[in-house]
Amino acid sequence: MVFEGIDGAGKTTQALLLKEKLEALGLETVYVKEPTSGRWGRKIREIAQKGRAGISAEEELHYFILDREEDVRENIAPALAESKVVIADRYFYSTIAYQSALGLAPEEIRAKNARFPAPDLVFLLEISPEQSQIRITGNRREGANLGYEQVDFLRTVKAKFDELTDRNIVRLDGGRPIELVADQVWAEVEARLAELYC
Repeated sequence: MVFEGIDGAGKTTQALLLKEKLEALGLETVYVKEPTSGRWGRKIREIAQKGRAGISAEEELHYFILDREEDVRENIAPALAESKVVIADRYFYSTIAYQSALGLAPEEIRAKNARFPAPDLVFLLEISPEQSQIRITGNRREGANLGYEQVDFLRTVKAKFDELTDRNIVRLDGGRPIELVADQVWAEVEARLAELYC
């Protein structure tokens, strides 16, 4: 299962709430977050903080692919092989939205990610770029980073998320209270678990 959306949408909050609920039921759960803290993830985080001066969109995409490749090999694939539930805080849908917002073709980005495991459910938490800024600068008590969180860029990213039509995507209003969003997430997960275990 994957949580997606623009920055500040509540992905981490909802992912961790779901993990807690699944573990309370006795289901082994693995939480992963992209970009990772690995070598390539650190390069991406540096872009986030300092901006992308001197780094092409293609080079940046390559960092994301290498970071995901490592994450799948070391964390996601082993967990799936052991029938654990994997919860991802961002995955290749973010790469499609953010990197196509830089001018790369969405279908080409998708093709480069085709070898990675497809999630059963993708929760796309939708908020406006303006809400994003309020959460980033208010709730998180920090400024918007240069690489990914500027409001004009997030408007383009949101438009790219809006274009996604994958059948596994469940769109939720990320502006609603945390508990209500969590209830909606759980309703979808519960239905999916019923399919798997009945």
